[in-house]
Amino acid sequence: MSLGELQADILGVVKRLGKASAREVLLELDGTRKIAYTTVGTVLDRLYHKGLLRRTKMIGRGGTKYMYSPTSSEDFQTELVQRTLKQLVKAFGLSIVPKIYDNLERISQEEADDLKRSVEKAKKVDATPIR
Repeated sequence: MSLGELQADILGVVKRLGKASAREVLLELDGTRKIAYTTVGTVLDRLYHKGLLRRTKMIGRGGTKYMYSPTSSEDFQTELVQRTLKQLVKAFGLSIVPKIYDNLERISQEEADDLKRSVEKAKKVDATPIR
């Protein structure tokens, strides 16, 4: 799964607002992008089907509309990183791994330490035998 720039922008708006309709997202993006309401609705629907947003049906005066909210932050981040890494390795082979690490060198030492702890924790979970 990959996210285009518009998808990332819309996902960021929903995350910032906590929950939002297509109209609310469009109003938030209005100052930065000129896009159609139907485009926002389509992108929200695709993000929902990718599992990156939750959706609740609301019935009101104007008919039915959907309210979107982000999935849990940790679940979302884990899923996105795992899918992205799998796609990169599938496309470029294991030779991509050193390039990923090279880019990680640009982060602060504290962030690097947190990442190392997360990787070690994930290795321990993956090494647990399944019964």
